[in-house]
Amino acid sequence: MTLLPSLALRSFVGFDNLFNELENFNSQKKNSFPAYDIVKVNDDEYEITLAVSGLNKKDIHMEVHDGVLTIQGQSANEVEDSSIQYVYKGIARRAFEQKFRLEQFVEVKDAKLVDGLLTISLKREIPEERKPKKIPLKVA
Repeated sequence: MTLLPSLALRSFVGFDNLFNELENFNSQKKNSFPAYDIVKVNDDEYEITLAVSGLNKKDIHMEVHDGVLTIQGQSANEVEDSSIQYVYKGIARRAFEQKFRLEQFVEVKDAKLVDGLLTISLKREIPEERKPKKIPLKVA
């Protein structure tokens, strides 16, 4: 890990993995296929929408492991038909893999494929024991 020069970071103990994750994120090449949007619905809900035209339910595989949502797509009919002569071919039907790092307590709630758009609904659900609580002050 590279030492971060900021004095403010000296008070963070045990965040080595976070700093390593930030460095890895910075060095990753950006994958822009397929195009996607991330929408903040409210403070605890998000939606990720990917443009997956030409793919159907059986072509898309999703999993969450160690806080990383991985979406993979591969068209079952990627074999080119040699009898078709394209004048212009602009619809991509190539395989892809897209990964999203999820914050702790953010869970996938739903995934829908409608009109070539895959929409994944996410929700942050903080357990009751992790929520802030007021501490009553007793006066003696």
